[in-house]
Amino acid sequence: MPLVRIEVCDFKSPPKGAGKSNLMDAISFVLGVKSAQLRSSQLKDLVYRGRRLARNPDGEDGGQAPPDEDDEEGEGEGEGTAKKAWVLAVYEDAAKKEWKFQRTISTTGASEYKLNNKVVSYSAYNAALIQHNILVKAKNFLVFQGDVEAVASQSPKELSRLIDQISGSLELAGDYEKARDGLERATENATFNFTKRRGMMGEIKQYKEQKGEAERFEQLCQERDDLVLRRILYRLFHIQQSLDEHAQAIRDQNKALVGLRKEQQRHEKALEEARSEQAKTRGSVMKKEKKIKTAEKALEAQRPDLVRIEAQIKHAERKREKAEQELEKLRQTESEQKRKLQSLQADLDMVKKAANAAQEAQRRAAQQNLSLSEESKAAASVLAVDERQSLQTLTRDEKTASRTLAQLKDKSEQQTQKREKLAEEERTLSQKTSELEAKVFELAAELKRVRQEHHNQQAERTRIEKLEKETNEKLVNIYEQLTQAGVDQQESQRETRLKETLSNLQRIFPGVRGRVVDLCKPTQRKYETSVAVVLGRNIDAIVVDEEKTAIDCIEYMRNQRAGQATFIPLDTIQVKPINDKFRAFAKGARLAVDVITYDPAVERAMHHACGNALVCDSMEVARYVCYEKGQEVKAVTLEGTIIHKSGLITGGKSSQTNGKKWEEKDVQGLTRARDNFMAQLLELGKSKPRGQETEVLLAEITRLESAHSVARDDLGACKAKLNGVRDEVKHIDREIRQIQPELRKAQTAYNKVKEQVDALAAVINEAEDGIFADFCEQIGVDNIREYEERQLKLAQAESEARLQFDTQIARLTHASQFAEEQMNMTRERVTQYQEILTTEGTNLARLEQERAQAQAGIAEAEDAIRTLQEELKDLTEEMEEKTKRVDEVKKTTSKAGKVLDQAIKEIATHRGGGWGGQNDEIEKVGLERSAIYRKCRLDEITLPLVAGNLKHVPMEENLRDEVAMDVDEDEQGTQRVKRVPDYGIEVDFDSLSDADRDDASGDVLKEIDDSIAKTTSEIERMAPNMKAVDRLDDVEAKMVETEKEAEKARKDSKSARDQFNEIKRKRCELFNKAYNHISERIDQVYKDLTKGKMAPTGGVAYLTLEDSEARTLYGRYQPSPFFVLDEVDAALDNTNVAKIANYIRVHSSDTFQFIVISLKGSLYERSNSLVGIYRDQDVNSSRTLTLDLTQYDD
Repeated sequence: MPLVRIEVCDFKSPPKGAGKSNLMDAISFVLGVKSAQLRSSQLKDLVYRGRRLARNPDGEDGGQAPPDEDDEEGEGEGEGTAKKAWVLAVYEDAAKKEWKFQRTISTTGASEYKLNNKVVSYSAYNAALIQHNILVKAKNFLVFQGDVEAVASQSPKELSRLIDQISGSLELAGDYEKARDGLERATENATFNFTKRRGMMGEIKQYKEQKGEAERFEQLCQERDDLVLRRILYRLFHIQQSLDEHAQAIRDQNKALVGLRKEQQRHEKALEEARSEQAKTRGSVMKKEKKIKTAEKALEAQRPDLVRIEAQIKHAERKREKAEQELEKLRQTESEQKRKLQSLQADLDMVKKAANAAQEAQRRAAQQNLSLSEESKAAASVLAVDERQSLQTLTRDEKTASRTLAQLKDKSEQQTQKREKLAEEERTLSQKTSELEAKVFELAAELKRVRQEHHNQQAERTRIEKLEKETNEKLVNIYEQLTQAGVDQQESQRETRLKETLSNLQRIFPGVRGRVVDLCKPTQRKYETSVAVVLGRNIDAIVVDEEKTAIDCIEYMRNQRAGQATFIPLDTIQVKPINDKFRAFAKGARLAVDVITYDPAVERAMHHACGNALVCDSMEVARYVCYEKGQEVKAVTLEGTIIHKSGLITGGKSSQTNGKKWEEKDVQGLTRARDNFMAQLLELGKSKPRGQETEVLLAEITRLESAHSVARDDLGACKAKLNGVRDEVKHIDREIRQIQPELRKAQTAYNKVKEQVDALAAVINEAEDGIFADFCEQIGVDNIREYEERQLKLAQAESEARLQFDTQIARLTHASQFAEEQMNMTRERVTQYQEILTTEGTNLARLEQERAQAQAGIAEAEDAIRTLQEELKDLTEEMEEKTKRVDEVKKTTSKAGKVLDQAIKEIATHRGGGWGGQNDEIEKVGLERSAIYRKCRLDEITLPLVAGNLKHVPMEENLRDEVAMDVDEDEQGTQRVKRVPDYGIEVDFDSLSDADRDDASGDVLKEIDDSIAKTTSEIERMAPNMKAVDRLDDVEAKMVETEKEAEKARKDSKSARDQFNEIKRKRCELFNKAYNHISERIDQVYKDLTKGKMAPTGGVAYLTLEDSEARTLYGRYQPSPFFVLDEVDAALDNTNVAKIANYIRVHSSDTFQFIVISLKGSLYERSNSLVGIYRDQDVNSSRTLTLDLTQYDD
């Protein structure tokens, strides 16, 4: 029996039933079937987490585990403690050798495989199963519940795949696809190499044809080169002959204008002398003007001193007047203080006399008064003793109450007096505050007035300075124009002559268009400066249609002695194309040619003059283009600043003077304007406020600000003191109100004690009246008390009179002393103001003397200026006479020049007979020879030379050297032979035939040109591939490599095809073998399964891949040692179940085992052994029961 046993630990059991199908899952699991084909979605779900461990009475575990397993699950009890599950299958092979296959799964989903208790990889594990013909992928040992119905419902394609899987053909599918792809790649590579080889064969044929054509082309080119060389030698030979002939003609006619030249030189010398005398006179005028200007400056320097002195005089006068006013006030104050002092001294003397008289009268009265005897006083003292004692006590109480009352009254009186004093002080402070407020207001008004005066003075000064600045700017402009006028006047003759020459050129020579500056115009005024800078030296260049016209114009100017000029011929000028990227390269930058307007006919000339130069709105834009963007282009700002291609910066505006030409009347107008501006500056200097006046006003403002600040501080202090006095008055009023109740209470207490004292005194007085009756009668009083009262009153009156006189004397003494001090202070101030008057009088005298001196100096300076102006007027008249003389000489010189020009023009008109035409021809043929040299160098034509080298010939026309050049003159003013550059080259004409040398007509040249044209035409019709020979060699070399590659590709294709066919053959053999086996066995199997009473021989079947038992048949093709069926009889009745049982019984053996999971008894009866599964409720787990049926008879 191959499968001996299955051991399961913590492998899941279905939640319902006893777990029969769990055996099927356990077998599938241990043999490596994927979890998706089991009854779980993940492997970790196969771990049973609901087991509860039970302990037997002996304390041992109720479960079993193999000896080699760690008992990790037994560490705890209860549900959820299992960490892994495993299944062990014990298999016995044909040699009776046991094999143990164990698979373990943890709760993390990791699998572990063991073979014979050793951990191995899945591939080794699966290889061991395949060794025993247990195919996991084909599952040839399992029929799950429902698999029969699933197989029966499969399509032919799916059944074909199933046969592929059963036969093992499917395992070769990867190799099959790989071999097929390799075959396709090899076939494609072979096809590509074949196509490549065929194409190269065509190229070889084509290059062989092109090689012959190229050889013919080279032969024709050599013939053309020989003809071109012959033509060049022919032209150069006859050019040299022409140069020699024209040079000799010029030498013969060189003396035609000597007399006229000398006459013109004599007139020009006279003109030069007249101009020299005019310049000397102009120098004297300018020196005189300079002296006048110096004198005026000196005069202007003296005027501020006079203004300063006058301001100081006014200030001193105001100061003296103020001092006199203050002195008068002080003298009046001194008189009043003196009168007041005398009055106080008289009052003091009178009070002192009255005090002495009163004291003497009191002394005399005291001597006349009678006094009581001591006996009478002793007798009176023994009467009414008790009453006297009580009276003494009450008298003491009365005195205490009287003192208290007196203190309160004194306090009340003091507060009242203090209040009156404070009220008086409040009135004084209020009056002082009013006076200070008036003073502050007066000072503020005065300060405002002075400040306004200072502001007006500053505004006037600013206005005058502004006018002076504007006038000076205009004056500077006038001086610049006068300076420019002097320069322009010196060049006016040359400019006028140049214009006349240009006009003559346009009249004589057709094709002279004019100067560049006259042919273009900026689109906006802001571009004028920048465009002038861009044009530079080309601004006065003359544009002509043809180079020949330029040469003729140069010769004419040489004959006319008209100086230099640059010509731009439109037909030969080399113009670089405009780079369009600069049109929108940066904001604020534009091409110079785009900011000017011109006739399209002169576009080439404008492009030549402007090039790719940019006009930029600002220096920042120019720096951005040239530095940040790194563009090598000339950038010019609107102000005329240039950033060159090299990165250098040139500042300043254009020096081109294309403006107006000065006339004498313009210069005179500028002189008059200059004099007017000078006079305006003089008047403005006189009316401008002087610095001394400003200083006086600033000093007055400072004094008033200080006085105003002090007055405000005094006012603030006075107001604060006034507020304090008012607060103190309020406090005293509160004190008085508080004292009044206490005073009334003390008065009441005093009155009560007084009444008691009066009552006791009445008793005592009645007793005393009897004792002092005689004395009272003697002195004429009613009683003794009247006497005592009279004596008391006399003493009090004496004391009061003495106190009153002392008080008056002290008051008058203090007042006299204060009045005397005030008078002394007033006298001191009088002395100070007298000193101020003396000082200011001295200053006024000194300032008057200085003013007189300043006025005298100014008058003297004005007289000197008038004298200089008269002298300047005389010099100006003399200069006008010199100018008239210059004009007359200029007219004479102009007439002589016109005579000479007419003679030169007549010679120029007869170009064939004059040396002007000969020089034109020399220059013309010289330029033609230079062009031939350049052409030989450019076209790399080998010219036979005796001396020199074509490398010395410049590659470009230098128009500045060849066109705009000075006219050579000798001492007699005649023309020399025009020198044309030969660059040190001497041509070897030995190869030129005698016929070509002798024939100067155009027939030979025409014949050569026709031959060249014919050969060139034939060459142009040809389109040879000059690289055909090289390409032919390359293609032939590559052809050898291609042959090798094609052979290799063919061999690779054959090898790939053989490999693919071999794998294809193996797959077909495996598939056909399985298919044929199934096709042969299906009918017999079906008969065995369908035999019965109705069909003793069974039914008929053929391979349609739809038979319900197909899976069983396929499984028997490569049979596993055992076969597991999971309830395949569930849908069959007992009859068919019995047929299945008989079939299994017949085909089972010791080497082929059937394991059937079923609930049908008919299957139980035919089995060799039974295994029952049930649930043990005590341990909440499955249990097994086994029964061996072989011990029973059939």
